[in-house]
Amino acid sequence: MKTAISKKLIEKAEKLIKEKNLSLTEPRKNILGFLLKNHGPFSVEEIHNGLGNKACDLATVYRCIVQFENSNLVDRCYLGDEIIRYEYKDTEHHHHHIICRICKSIAKMKYCFLSEIEQVIRDKGYSDITHSLEFFGVCTKCNAK
Repeated sequence: MKTAISKKLIEKAEKLIKEKNLSLTEPRKNILGFLLKNHGPFSVEEIHNGLGNKACDLATVYRCIVQFENSNLVDRCYLGDEIIRYEYKDTEHHHHHIICRICKSIAKMKYCFLSEIEQVIRDKGYSDITHSLEFFGVCTKCNAK
C-alpha cells in the first residue's frame, strides 16, 4: 500500500528537516512527507508499510522517528492499545483524538480547552509545557450496528 508523496510535501519535509539541523536523507524526507500527507497517528510499522518496503527498511523508520521525536517534529500518541503511534507535530493546529472502542477509527478533535490550564501553569513559573489527551467512545457507524 505505497502512498505517493507530492513534490511540494517533499520540499516542505526537506525544509523542516534542515531547520532541525538533521542530515537530509531520502528516508527522512519520505517518512516526514508521509506524515505530512496522511493524518495519523501511525505506528512505525504502518509508516513503513505506507512507504512501501523498497523505500527503506523498518529499522531506518524506527531511527528516523526517534530523531524526529527528539527534534520535536513528531508527537508520540498512546491510544489505549499498547501501540506507540506518531504524527507530525503541527504547531499551528493543535488537536486531540477520539478513538472508537469497537472499530478503532480515529478522528481529530480540533478544539482544545487545555490552553487555559497551560496558561495557569505558565503563571506558576513552569515552561516547556505539553499535554496529551485522548477520548474514547463508540462511533456512529458502530452504534448503528
